[in-house]
Amino acid sequence: MTGARAGFEAYGASEQGRRTSLPSRSSQPGVTVTLRRHRDLLSNASSLVATTGVASALGFIYWALAARLFTQQAVGYGSAAVSALTLLGTFGMFGLGTVLIGELPRRRPRAGLVAAALLASALGSMVLGLGFAVVAPSISERFWHISGTPGEAALFAAGVMVTGASLVFDQATIGLMRGGLQLARNVAFAVAKLIALFAAAVILHNQYGVGITASWVAGTAVSLVPVAIWLRLKGTRVLPRPDWRVLRGLGRTAVAHSWLNIAITVPWSLIPVLVTVIISPSANAAFYVAWMLINFLYIVPGALSTVLFAVAAADPHMIASKLRFTMRLSLLIGLPVMAALILGGHLALSIFGARYAHAATLPLSLLAIGYLPAIPKIHYIAVCRAVGNIPRAAAVMTAAATSEVTAAALGGASGGLKGLSLALLGVYLVEGLVIGPAVLRAAMGRGRHRRAEAPATAGHGATPLLADAGLPERQEAGILALLSLATPAVSIIPSPVGPGRHPGRPGVPAADKAD
Repeated sequence: MTGARAGFEAYGASEQGRRTSLPSRSSQPGVTVTLRRHRDLLSNASSLVATTGVASALGFIYWALAARLFTQQAVGYGSAAVSALTLLGTFGMFGLGTVLIGELPRRRPRAGLVAAALLASALGSMVLGLGFAVVAPSISERFWHISGTPGEAALFAAGVMVTGASLVFDQATIGLMRGGLQLARNVAFAVAKLIALFAAAVILHNQYGVGITASWVAGTAVSLVPVAIWLRLKGTRVLPRPDWRVLRGLGRTAVAHSWLNIAITVPWSLIPVLVTVIISPSANAAFYVAWMLINFLYIVPGALSTVLFAVAAADPHMIASKLRFTMRLSLLIGLPVMAALILGGHLALSIFGARYAHAATLPLSLLAIGYLPAIPKIHYIAVCRAVGNIPRAAAVMTAAATSEVTAAALGGASGGLKGLSLALLGVYLVEGLVIGPAVLRAAMGRGRHRRAEAPATAGHGATPLLADAGLPERQEAGILALLSLATPAVSIIPSPVGPGRHPGRPGVPAADKAD
């Protein structure tokens, strides 16, 4: 795991130089001055927070009603099916949504590219859904509810298809600078699935949660209808001719983004499925609620890091000051929310039922503590995207995802939900130890720039990540062994210094300026 020093410290040296040249009056900025200085981050992140917050709040209401309308076992099966189709839909995106964010602002015409991406993701997701429905029963008998009948298999495949297409559509709206469409679709999705849930509770009320799966799929499909109608009324062609030639030309970029996106998404979607298989569907019902509540913790840092990537890619000089601001804000907002979840978790879980609170209160508290070591990892991903080192970042995130899923499986098998949560917390702490030092050093702008310039003068490609944090290589190797890295010497951020480049002005490939 090498190469973080050169990239992070080049930015640190540049930012340090900028600070020394600023007037002394900026050394003690007031709150108003600080907020005004980071207005670009706050204004853009606030819209993302609003979208995610609304979706999360309505999602909380949805699962609270599901817990009242269905048995705990049915909720466990239903939430496992939703997690599985979300994971497969993310695979079926093929990274196209992220590519569209970066490509659409600079392309004319754009409708054909969007149409091709939507069709490719829909077809690919449908194939993945059908394939999983066929093989799932042979993996575990608890997957029989996914494809017990041809109708259930078709429902699951349709759910994967519309999930993959809708995720690509949401990210395409960001690339088109029409984020309001994304918010509108997600609100329509939340309302539609709530209405469908009441109907499913009467029509498809069984112990395997098929009604929950059906309401989720129906809500996703229906949410696309009002958006399509609105686009049509505005004179936009809803089904333009796909531009397959342009889409094929973006294949390599899509693969890199897809790898990173999948590595980030897999633990969040796969672990609830593992709980259903390894422990029980009823245990997953309680765990899924705790998992959903933990997601509230990551709304603010997730939005801030997304906007940080865009700002850093446009102006690399500002990465250290912006990184400091986003990390501080993540702590200031996240710590009270973390405390609220730990102290009020039992009360929140009691809304779903006494058995939910009994099973998931301690796991919720343990997972909430994992927020602290997760902050550096979230920001690390944004910095890696900004410097265009997506494949290497994907390798590190793949190692982290593998460790998290493995720990969850082993912990769940040996200690149930408590063992699973303890194992996950242990992995989160190790990840923070591995990634945190380099991110903090970059945020403080204290890089040893002479070492950062070594690649340009001596031809070396990278330096160890944790050497940057003052850790010897043997200790670094030990930490990486704990993370079960599949590939040795995975570099994270290469030195941006090279022929024709200024140490503080790293070049960012245009195709990689996307998220």
